[in-house]
Amino acid sequence: MANDSINPFQQFLGNAGEELPRGTVTFYTDSGRGTLTTMLSGANPYTLDDHGRIRGDVSFAGSATLVIANEAGLEIRQLDDVLPGNDGDLGEITVVVESIAAMKTDESLVADQIVRTRGYYAGTRYGGARYAIVAAGTGSPDDYLYHQLNNGLQAQLLDLEQHRNFLAAGARGDGGSNDTDPMQAVCNVGGNIDVPEGFTFMATNISLTQERYRFIGGGAMKQLGASSGDLLQVTSINVKEVKFRGVELDGNQVQGNDGNATVGVVLSV
Repeated sequence: MANDSINPFQQFLGNAGEELPRGTVTFYTDSGRGTLTTMLSGANPYTLDDHGRIRGDVSFAGSATLVIANEAGLEIRQLDDVLPGNDGDLGEITVVVESIAAMKTDESLVADQIVRTRGYYAGTRYGGARYAIVAAGTGSPDDYLYHQLNNGLQAQLLDLEQHRNFLAAGARGDGGSNDTDPMQAVCNVGGNIDVPEGFTFMATNISLTQERYRFIGGGAMKQLGASSGDLLQVTSINVKEVKFRGVELDGNQVQGNDGNATVGVVLSV
């Protein structure tokens, strides 16, 4: 099999579903752990971030056995025969494609298949996810939770908790592109939203309508340069909590005081 890389935003969890901050993932060639897998990039073992996620490209050749441990070194589980593009998921991957565009144009896809995209766009690994192929009309296509396929079926995003991030909805995070639509698609879901380090997401007038939001990560969210309006707007009385942890916010407005960390966020209800 050609050389490939594991999803850089794969989340690894403990036995109770808890995050594994600063845990490790070690790559082996087989379940016997006799020989380390040939690593093409990244360290082995690989240290997870503060939320138990892989950051950066970790490449390996062929298939691999992954051994997951917590920060104290206690082994959590072993995943055998993980293939490039499988990204450590436990579900069956029947089809692997390069991008969302490739999935949409694959006329051979049929209902009940599971598809893994290596990245949201061709030529990049970021935004890769798993999808179930479902019947036409199952959901409302938004290019995040549901994608309309050319053959009439739909692709439904799986592992939502793992993919509550703007990249999985098609945001580029390059500090120049207008990421409003994909960011809005994720914010329509709410909950804990990952804003990954190393990315700057540009948007305007993102509407917050869900009960709770927690934006977590080391990345940045900024008001689109020449746009009027606000970065974020709370537009529903249903919203009870909006929190930020580690996220850089820039609403392109005059900051009223040194403690105003949410400049550009407007409560309009």
